[in-house]
Amino acid sequence: MKNENLTVRNYIIYVIFVLFSFSIMVLDYFSNQEISSTISKRMNFLIPSNVNFSEYIEFFDNDLFQTRNSLINENIRLKNEVLELRQLKIENDLLKDELDSNKNLIESVDSSNYFYVKTTPFIKNNESKFLISGGYDQNFMKGDIVINDEGFVIGFVDKIFQNHSEIIFLTDSDFSMPGLDRFGNEYLVQNNGSEILVYTTLVRELSSNIDFIFTDTRFDQPSRFPIVSLTDAKITTDDNKISSTLEINNASFSFADMYIVKINDLP
Repeated sequence: MKNENLTVRNYIIYVIFVLFSFSIMVLDYFSNQEISSTISKRMNFLIPSNVNFSEYIEFFDNDLFQTRNSLINENIRLKNEVLELRQLKIENDLLKDELDSNKNLIESVDSSNYFYVKTTPFIKNNESKFLISGGYDQNFMKGDIVINDEGFVIGFVDKIFQNHSEIIFLTDSDFSMPGLDRFGNEYLVQNNGSEILVYTTLVRELSSNIDFIFTDTRFDQPSRFPIVSLTDAKITTDDNKISSTLEINNASFSFADMYIVKINDLP
């Protein structure tokens, strides 16, 4: 009984809806379609008919692509910065080790035993040797070492005149000077015209862990002034000998400030 009443009710509602729709159509017809026009305008407001959905999709696609591309570029930039920072740290550590080594070397020189006469080269003679100011008038002697403002040996006095002297520099093809390493091995540092040769003349302890070759009093020199650095050089040890070579270009130096090292005879 209940189901029959529900069926009758649905039928009545359907008939009413059909009659209502028909009435609306009749009214719209006799009102010059004002009702349908009004409904159409309302629908255009909710869903505009002139919207180009493909442009919206293209806009969002481009925006997402640009954002993704920016993130990738930023990640690459950050990665490169990290690599640069790591490289700078390595270089900083190497420089720190070199500074510590130089500091220890400088501290090993007893500066109270020496004084320094500042000089500058002013001309080359006929033999293409530099002449510096100072000679017998400054008590210069043959073999006096010449150092730069970093304390490295760059040459020695060869010929002496009254007020000037001839210098043989490390970059000259006839440069030759004995030296010592920290193990007590004796060397000869020699320029052969194309490179600087460093080789032992007496070995007391065979090792490739050589940092500097420096002067020593056993060669009648002021003690422990560095001649060359072998820190970055390839060192060969064979047949109870130690040897290395250096590029002459790596031995270049400024002629601005140089000093003749003299022994302090004052008590």
